[in-house]
Amino acid sequence: MVGRPILAPLAAALCALLPTGGVDAAPSPPPEIVRLWPGAAPGTESWTGPEEEADADIPGVGRIHVVTNVTTPTITVVRPVGKTNGTAMLVLPGGAFRALAWDLDGTEVAEWLAARGITAFVLRYRVRPPGPSAPPGPETLDAFLLRTRPARDLAVADAQQALRLIRANAGKYGIRADRVGAMGASAGAMTVLDLALAPAGGPRPDFAIAASGAVPPEAGAATAAPPLFLVAATDDPQVPSSRSTEAYERWARAGRPAELHLYEKGGHGFGLRHRGQPADLWPQALEAWLAVRGLATPVPVAILH
Repeated sequence: MVGRPILAPLAAALCALLPTGGVDAAPSPPPEIVRLWPGAAPGTESWTGPEEEADADIPGVGRIHVVTNVTTPTITVVRPVGKTNGTAMLVLPGGAFRALAWDLDGTEVAEWLAARGITAFVLRYRVRPPGPSAPPGPETLDAFLLRTRPARDLAVADAQQALRLIRANAGKYGIRADRVGAMGASAGAMTVLDLALAPAGGPRPDFAIAASGAVPPEAGAATAAPPLFLVAATDDPQVPSSRSTEAYERWARAGRPAELHLYEKGGHGFGLRHRGQPADLWPQALEAWLAVRGLATPVPVAILH
C-alpha cells in the first residue's frame, strides 16, 4: 500500500523547515547548474513561488534534505574527481512526485558515481507539495500511479529534455553520447522505467537502474528497452518488491538484458547509506554490473588481513 505512508514523511518535512546551523566554513565553489528549458517549462507556465527546502529525520533512513515546489527544472553536474571514463548518469531522486529526496537519492548517489569516473547529472524535476486532493488514507500502488500520472508525465518530460542536453553537450562534459544512463529510486525509479519503455523516437537512456521502483500499468513491452539493473527489499512497506520482479520478467520476455537483486531487509528509500541491513550491499552489485559493461572505473578495495 502506498499513499499516506509515502507522502507523510515528506509532508512532515515540508511543514517543518529547519534552519541550518554549525560553524562557518570556507565557501565551496558553486555547483554547476543548468536549466533544462529556455523559458518556462512547458505545461506548467502558471506555476509560481520559490522552491521550498527542509531537513527531516526519516525513521530507518536518517536525516535527509527535501526539496519541493520545483517550477524551474535543472540538472546539477557532478564531475569525477579524476579522469572521466566517458560514462554519464542522469540521477532522479524519489519523493512520491511531490518532493525530491535531494541528498539521499541525488547528490550522495552522484558523488558515489563520480568516484567511479562517471559524470553525474542530478535532475531537479518539477514537483509540487501535497495538496488538499491527496487521499486521506492508503491506496494501492496502481491507484497511486494513476493519480500521479500528470506529475509522472512532467518528470518524464524533464528527464527526456535532460538526456537531450547531456548528449548535445557530450564534448563539453567529456562523455560519450552513447553511454548516457538513467538511475532513480522510488518515484525516480518509476520515471526511469517510464523512460526506458518510452515509445520509439523519443530519447531513451542507454542503460537504466531502478531502485524500489515499479513499471506503470500502461507501459508497453520492453522490445527495444536498454539494459536494466533492478534492486529492491522484500520488506519494503510502500512499493512491493514483486513489482521489481515483474519489471525483470518484462525485460526477460523481450529478450533484453536485465539483472535483479532482492534483499530480505532494507525497507524503502535505502539509498547508498549503511544501516546494518542486507540491502547495504547493493552498491557493490551495482558497481560490478557497471564495471563489466565498461561503464565504471571500480574503486580499489582494501584487503583486510
